[in-house]
Amino acid sequence: MRLRPPDWPLPRPDAIHHIVEDFLTDWTAPNAHILPLRRFLENCLSTDLRNFFAESCFLFAFTHQKLPPFCQQGYVRLQGLVGSQELRHHAVQAGLLQDYT
Repeated sequence: MRLRPPDWPLPRPDAIHHIVEDFLTDWTAPNAHILPLRRFLENCLSTDLRNFFAESCFLFAFTHQKLPPFCQQGYVRLQGLVGSQELRHHAVQAGLLQDYT
C-alpha cells in the first residue's frame, strides 16, 4: 500500500460483513456473531462450514458430489468424531439418530 500513488482508490469489495463493536459485545454469542459470520464466510467460499456427525458425512458422501470441508478433513480421512455411549445418547435425544437398542 505504501508504494501506491496518493490518489489511488481502494478496490470495491464484493461483500461486506458488519459487526457491532463495543466493550459489552459477547463475541461468542451464537446467534448474534458466530452464525452471521459463518453465513458470510459460507457465501464468500460457496461451501458449507458446519460440523457434522459421521452418519451425516456418510450420507453426504453418497448423495452429493462435493462434501463439506468438515467431512473432507475429518470423516474421509478417518479423523471424525470418536463415538461414545454418551454422544450416541445425546444424538438420539436430539432426534439426530434413531435408537436401535
